[in-house]
Amino acid sequence: MISVFKNGVQIKGWKSVSVGLSLSTVCNGFSLSQFVADDFDSPVLFPGDAVRIESDGELLIDGYVDSMSSSFAAGSHTIDIDGREKTCDLVDCSLKDFGLSWKKKTVAQIVDSVCACFGLTFNANGVKADGAISKFCPDPGCTGVDVITDVCKMKDVMCTSSGDGVVKFVDDDFDHADDFLRQGVNIVSANVSFNNSERFSDYIVLCSSDPKTKKYGKSSDGEIVRNRCMVIVDEGYGNVDSANRKASFEAVSRSAKSTTLNVTLHGWKRSDGKLWRPGVIVDCLIPAFFGDFVQEFLVNSVELSYDGSGSVTNLELVRPDYYSKPPQKKKKSKANPWADIAKKTAAYEASR
Repeated sequence: MISVFKNGVQIKGWKSVSVGLSLSTVCNGFSLSQFVADDFDSPVLFPGDAVRIESDGELLIDGYVDSMSSSFAAGSHTIDIDGREKTCDLVDCSLKDFGLSWKKKTVAQIVDSVCACFGLTFNANGVKADGAISKFCPDPGCTGVDVITDVCKMKDVMCTSSGDGVVKFVDDDFDHADDFLRQGVNIVSANVSFNNSERFSDYIVLCSSDPKTKKYGKSSDGEIVRNRCMVIVDEGYGNVDSANRKASFEAVSRSAKSTTLNVTLHGWKRSDGKLWRPGVIVDCLIPAFFGDFVQEFLVNSVELSYDGSGSVTNLELVRPDYYSKPPQKKKKSKANPWADIAKKTAAYEASR
């Protein structure tokens, strides 16, 4: 059951509903279409109204109306609504304090500060970005999401929202769904795209702390046979070790983003009764695209729609390593100064 609330008051009479949720954005959207009879007395939604959409009591999206259009003909009156979740101001608006800057702050601290400027909550989601950023000064006029995108890029993390208006880091420790998506069984339709335009054979990351660019890290993508090189400046003033990790991250991430699969399913729920949401891994068997091989995919985006023909789910599926983080720096284990003495003592005791 779909429920739509305006400022806490339920509104009925919807002929179609669509809610989009994605790991790749901090601001999800929705659209509603309402048939209004002549004696219809339910409140009408206007731009700026607070909207909450639920399915069987479970929150799908909490946001505001952006636009409303109304039309009528003989015997009918239709109202169409478009809106986004509460993080929309973060996307649209500039920071009021355009002289704001951060020194020696972690990316989590900066994102939390930006969210606070818009009255929003941030959740690190258990993700720890490596090290602090020495100094970050955003350009005047940039939006809140511009700042977040820039600082997250410096530390190879990404922010998202689940429709509830809370900004959080993407955690790549995804759960595996029990569902098995199969061509000719539960997949209504599907399409796939392969795109290598953003992939390169070699990735070189220059350490910006070295003005002569003699220090750098590198990695390669063995599937790209042509001589395609990308040079990146590490804006985080990193060292060779961090540059190597960033280069490796670029190679893996860009390779993963080259494949996108879209499938359409009947209904909004998985086999375990849970709503389809981004952030789960699912097995797929689609011989038309991948032969007789089961492929693992990550649900990146979900569009839940309902109209007179019923409920439909559209999934955007990507490779599970789409959000992989750079390999962590290996910590050197400290030598135990008593190890040799303990070994000799044990040998002596054994000989007695």
